[in-house]
Amino acid sequence: MSNTNWTPASLIEFVDSIAEAHDKGHLPFALHLAGGNEDQLIEIFSQIQDGDYVLSTHRNMYHALLHGVNPESVKKQIFDARSMNLTDRGKNFYVSSIIGGTVAIAAGIAKALQLASSSKKVWCFLGDGTEDSGHFYEAVRYVDGYDLPCKFIIEDDGMAVESSKQNRWGTNKDFRWPACVQRYHYTKTRPHIRTGNFAPLDVMKSTMKSDEEYFPFIDQDYNLNIHPTNLSYKDAIRQSMTDLGNSGHIFLGYSISPGDAMGSLADVAPSQKIETPVAENLMVGLAMGMAFEGLKPVVYFERHDFMLCAADAIGNHLDKIERMSHGEFKVPVILKTVIDDGGLFYSGPTHSQDFTDAFRELVSFPVIDTHSPEEVLAAYEYARDCKGPVMVVEHKKYL
Repeated sequence: MSNTNWTPASLIEFVDSIAEAHDKGHLPFALHLAGGNEDQLIEIFSQIQDGDYVLSTHRNMYHALLHGVNPESVKKQIFDARSMNLTDRGKNFYVSSIIGGTVAIAAGIAKALQLASSSKKVWCFLGDGTEDSGHFYEAVRYVDGYDLPCKFIIEDDGMAVESSKQNRWGTNKDFRWPACVQRYHYTKTRPHIRTGNFAPLDVMKSTMKSDEEYFPFIDQDYNLNIHPTNLSYKDAIRQSMTDLGNSGHIFLGYSISPGDAMGSLADVAPSQKIETPVAENLMVGLAMGMAFEGLKPVVYFERHDFMLCAADAIGNHLDKIERMSHGEFKVPVILKTVIDDGGLFYSGPTHSQDFTDAFRELVSFPVIDTHSPEEVLAAYEYARDCKGPVMVVEHKKYL
């Protein structure tokens, strides 16, 4: 059971201390304080067990404390500009401040727990603004369809920032979700951001550090070991996928079971191939969640064009998780991507674009463009052993 020693009064007292530090100028960055939902959360956390995952939002202090994260650790992270990105790997506590960022990750963790026949569960907290997103719909439908051990908790104050549900949707009625979604209503007692008071600018300026000091960059340099081969480009891809399968990787995407990703997964065991919905952002989120549980996912994109639908998951999460969590959470996910740049079955400009350079601007992890069978083998060998994400680019014109 999570830490139930907290009372409404002690939770409020903790947040009051943070608000006081803000008003003195010691927290010169974005800050979202909890308030008004103490009783509801104490009741919910009485159901959450030690070892369960809790995923939260930018307004996460109560969740962290109630899940047993050390209060001094919570306070230190807040003072280190991590109030919107609190983490604790030991407590399986993870936060993203991007709306809709955690829901697909939660589904992926739950999928991994189900595959392992684990008794753990995932609890994913979100505001009713996240409820508006297509990311949430995809994750809920996936969790509901596979009966995964995941509960989504909508913390509904009727507002997304300063916009009411009535203004956003033309009605205040609650949308009806499947049983994996739970909702509670509350009245927020704090402003959306900060405290509403002006802190002394001189103190704020003297306290403020740089982006890199708050979130040190991850070294992403790489070298490929190129060796001669007699394989064709197509056979080098197939051999690389077979090698990844033999090393225990799992493969996610659509057209992989059946379809075998244009034949490249023909020698991979069926149990290592997970067919997904046509929902690219969900695919990458599932992979990240599975990586949290120690699995080694490979996500297949049959065209670069379709990857734009996953740009949020790739740019805001896959690329940033290790850095934002100060190395606590790692996501060694391989993106197997294809450019339809030649050959038969040409499908027009929206199915033949090359976004290699765009993704190199978007992410800091390696994006390896392969133009020979030797480069294919070396790229996937590097990706197999890498502790972080890697994108490998394949070209149809060489097949």
